[in-house]
Amino acid sequence: MRRLALSLSLAFLTLFASAQGAAAPGDQAAERALAGTVSLVEGDVRFLGSDQQVRRPKLNDPLYQGDSVLTGSDGEVHLDMQDGGYIGVRPNTNMSVDEFKAEGGADDGFLIGLLQGSFRAVTGWITRSGSRRAEIRTPTATIGIRGTDYEPMVIPEGSKAGEPGTYNRVNIGETEMRTKEGSVIVRPNQAGFAPYRGAPRPRVLERVPAFFKPTRNEKRFEGLHQRIHQHLEERRQQRTQQTEQRRRQGAKPAAAQKSAGGQRIEQRRREQLQREEGQKQRRIQQAEKQARRREAQGQAEEHRRKIQQQEHAKAAKKAERAERGKRRAEKRE
Repeated sequence: MRRLALSLSLAFLTLFASAQGAAAPGDQAAERALAGTVSLVEGDVRFLGSDQQVRRPKLNDPLYQGDSVLTGSDGEVHLDMQDGGYIGVRPNTNMSVDEFKAEGGADDGFLIGLLQGSFRAVTGWITRSGSRRAEIRTPTATIGIRGTDYEPMVIPEGSKAGEPGTYNRVNIGETEMRTKEGSVIVRPNQAGFAPYRGAPRPRVLERVPAFFKPTRNEKRFEGLHQRIHQHLEERRQQRTQQTEQRRRQGAKPAAAQKSAGGQRIEQRRREQLQREEGQKQRRIQQAEKQARRREAQGQAEEHRRKIQQQEHAKAAKKAERAERGKRRAEKRE
């Protein structure tokens, strides 16, 4: 049934893309801005592009503005976003990157649609300024992102997972859930809810629902917020300089200006930069793991040394007592 649901979702999105495809091919190409790249992919995962083409993503593959992400019951895909952020899309999810701009300027922002399922995200520089647009749109609510680590979830009608509607859990920072009836601020270790049925205001739940469960790759988020934000401003400034340099040169958007061959070269260059960044992050993570392993080994060795010292002290005391007993026996004789 889940595979059937994924197929129906894919068919719906394809028809929707066809209905929206009245723009000229050149216009579609101009909007094909890079939003992120794949850093992990497992199970049944598909990308549906604005060109109505379905593709099976691989490691380091690009995700463009206008793409949709669909995962099956065993599907999971993680994305390194262009603003330095990170998104882990969970199984049974239907998500779309409707807008994404990360050039380092004041007009950077994103709009992500979530029709079903969930993801966890640690945002980059886009949400550092309240004036920048950073929103998640669901069938029952709009979530304004003010913080850096959050987990939206949409439970569709007919699901046995819980009451249908939009949920949003916050780990770090805060979000604002909005509907026509009002809004509510969701803070760390809280979860907000906007139901399908009726028209009540969104509310903060008494406790985080039990269906917010970690996936098999949740460990990737351990310490991720700190690692991302450690050099985030430096990355934003680099992107700002690159953007200003292109503008001074009078460059038009790469997709509109360059030939198909030039676009492929530019894309390969971007992918290479992403691979190098990924390799750098992996080296850092490996070095951290090795340091933790050496520390653990040192602690274990110290523990063994203390035990050996205690055993030697016990043996020495035992030998000393035996020697005293022997001398007392000899005196009695």
